[in-house]
Amino acid sequence: MEINTAVALGGIVASYFFVFCILAYYANILMFKTKVNEIWMFMSFSKPLYAYTIKNDLRIKFGYIPLSSLVKTDSGGEVGLNDDELKKYDRRTMKNAFIFHGMMGTILNVLIVAVSWISGYDSLVIFKDFGTHIWLLFSGKNDFSGFVNFIHSQYTAYGKHFFIFLSVGIYFIFISLVMMISSLYSFLSALMGLVIIVGYFVVGFKFLELPFTFYIDLILSLIVIGFIYFLLLRFFIK
Repeated sequence: MEINTAVALGGIVASYFFVFCILAYYANILMFKTKVNEIWMFMSFSKPLYAYTIKNDLRIKFGYIPLSSLVKTDSGGEVGLNDDELKKYDRRTMKNAFIFHGMMGTILNVLIVAVSWISGYDSLVIFKDFGTHIWLLFSGKNDFSGFVNFIHSQYTAYGKHFFIFLSVGIYFIFISLVMMISSLYSFLSALMGLVIIVGYFVVGFKFLELPFTFYIDLILSLIVIGFIYFLLLRFFIK
């Protein structure tokens, strides 16, 4: 794939992270009545690469791991809860996360159906084809080469731009489902994160067999576009 495909893919992924930050912020403020302390555009293990503060001491941070974005709210300790209240607070936080990621998955499904309809494609056929071939792969009824041939046939059938939109949308629907599952129990978060990372490299290197330079272009475009979105967040958080 040429370089502009990686740039387009990086732009779509960064845009998802950007919109996620905004929606997650307002969902916590307006729906769940929870104070937001930090908004992360990309992740890091410790200190961010850069950060700035806007009103109400809300910190917006830019990390160095372009795999996700995050909105951090008050923890139970920060709001001064006792043990029983803290357990209730944790359960409510997990419930809120489950609801929010369910909303994100629903929005993405509606968006894919709408764009498919506008483009003249049958979204039910699209989901059925992808679901069938993914199931055949993981059930062992189809090999990697067969799945790769399916991916390339979809790329040819739908065209580059629609296929990129479709594949990224389906990927983030999967992410929403994983995040819903991880919100049910705290120990599942690390496990689901590992599944996402491993799945990303398996799909990218094994299934699609993309050249290494594609990932370099993708990461560079993600970082550049993500940083621009990071600077723009201050104008969308009121």
